[in-house]
Amino acid sequence: MTHDSPAPAARRLPGTSLRARVRNVLRAVKRRSRRARPLPAWADRRTETARLTVQSGRLAIVVDTVGDLLRLASAETSDSVTGIDLTVRSWTRPWPNWVGRTPPLPGLLRQETSLPDGDGPVALGWTVAQPIPSRQFVAAALGVLTPVRPLPATLTADVLVDDVRPGWLPVDPAYHAAEARRPDGGPLPAYDLVVRGETEGLVLVDAAGANPRGRQETSVTLSRAELRMSAADGGWTWRIARPGRADAVVAGRVGEALDERQAAALAQVGVAVLTGDSAPGRLGATVLAQLAMTGLVLSAPDLPAEIRAHLHDELVGCLAGVPGGRDPLDREVHGVVQRRAALRHHASALGLRATVAERHPSAGRLSGVSAILVSRRPDRALAAAAALAGQTYPELELVVGLHGHEPTAAQVKQLEALPVPVRLVSFPAATGFGEVLAETTRLASGSLVTKVDDDDHYGPEHIWDLVLARLHSGAAVVGKGAEFVYLEPFDTTVRRRMGGELYTDVVAGGTMMISRGDLDEVGGWRPVARSVDRALLDRVLAAGGLVYRTHGFGFLYTRHDDGHTWDPGVEYFLHDPARRWPGRPPYREFAPGHPLARESTAG
Repeated sequence: MTHDSPAPAARRLPGTSLRARVRNVLRAVKRRSRRARPLPAWADRRTETARLTVQSGRLAIVVDTVGDLLRLASAETSDSVTGIDLTVRSWTRPWPNWVGRTPPLPGLLRQETSLPDGDGPVALGWTVAQPIPSRQFVAAALGVLTPVRPLPATLTADVLVDDVRPGWLPVDPAYHAAEARRPDGGPLPAYDLVVRGETEGLVLVDAAGANPRGRQETSVTLSRAELRMSAADGGWTWRIARPGRADAVVAGRVGEALDERQAAALAQVGVAVLTGDSAPGRLGATVLAQLAMTGLVLSAPDLPAEIRAHLHDELVGCLAGVPGGRDPLDREVHGVVQRRAALRHHASALGLRATVAERHPSAGRLSGVSAILVSRRPDRALAAAAALAGQTYPELELVVGLHGHEPTAAQVKQLEALPVPVRLVSFPAATGFGEVLAETTRLASGSLVTKVDDDDHYGPEHIWDLVLARLHSGAAVVGKGAEFVYLEPFDTTVRRRMGGELYTDVVAGGTMMISRGDLDEVGGWRPVARSVDRALLDRVLAAGGLVYRTHGFGFLYTRHDDGHTWDPGVEYFLHDPARRWPGRPPYREFAPGHPLARESTAG
């Protein structure tokens, strides 16, 4: 069924039995226990400062948080040392039992690691045979303590930023700063491209230090606040006015990573209205882009032209068009739209690709995504393929596997007419579902693959949302939850009480995205007839990978009468919903062209 199809005659919603209510309450308690811990209270200043010293050829670092360590990755030091002793006073695993991988350290002689069972301090110690740049040790420590890693790519240019390492430069082996310049020599040039430290035009922010991870609507304690921004000597200060209480103050340097306390404080604010004189030009634009990437909804309708010049038009439109109604969902949707605009246009990992593309066009392309659609229902599969062809992500292909059906000439022609590349294959009905999924995946050419279902609905930005979640979370699997559920027989949508922007152990199977490399590394799909999604998640978690659930907007999980591989009954979805709509939710995020769709972007 497409979004424009007439809805079937709706049946009355059934009552819920006592046994079903008890069962669903127990499930809800279990689900809520997996949510992220409550965010801490406001922290107006850092309790300690990071310390970095070099003694007897060893690097000694003491920091409060991983955010402080991420800042040190941009510190102006090029010392080469033979060891590191690192203490992080407070560290929390993104998921129980997870620990990252130590990147290769040449000539490693000794390694000592002490990690807490839960929350607590971290101590790392490494010794190598010959001195290596101190920043290489810091990057290795970040690899152990944070999951962030580059997006997969088939072509990457080695780039030199011809300046002191800027705060927006990602911790990525493809990017280098002038103080760590390697010499030319041999048959290859040292670098494929040299760019200025201050890129022209748009501002850039490292998504590892400015992202929506941990942002929950249930954590918003201040629905609306005033934001006053000032700057001096490359620093910034945010003052957020809180009625009846002292202003909250968060300070730092432009482009620096936010630490955990700053991010937690901002996550408690729903909308921040920019008031007073803003910081000048590029400085003010950088701060606004960084704030928007965290999911904080910013309202700045009267931005000076000198700031607007450094921000992408899509983000400027979002800053000017914050909804003023009382419906909190309007604000929540706008926050999703605003942070998406900030991330895709101002995250340095994506912005640098655009710069590289001027010299090496292929290196500037986004990661290719292959949407894997396996179906026993050709009519639904074709309708789903036509809807997916409307995605805004530019590097997308569809790989369709028909299970138990040979496509007709008309169906093949219909798929070939779609505006995205399509690969089509068919399998006998006797072939197991896991095997069909695996063989269909073999045809994919994208560096990232995402599983889609023939009966669910995907908003136009759905693929972009998954790619951005992979960018800032570094998780092996990213996806959305079955948060918004369309009950087709009753023409009703419910919103389940489910959090997003967190590490978890479950996402909806029809939204899972994983790189081809990670999929192959864990052994691929299992040859099972049911629960193939759960089987992959279990393999990823067992291998030490992470699963991340982004926001649920743009994905409508659909229940109908045509049969499901997993069917707990309609009562499962009707228990204690957070919200209910007749038909589909009236937001453009869910259904392009829906007659009731509200404009969720400005301009």
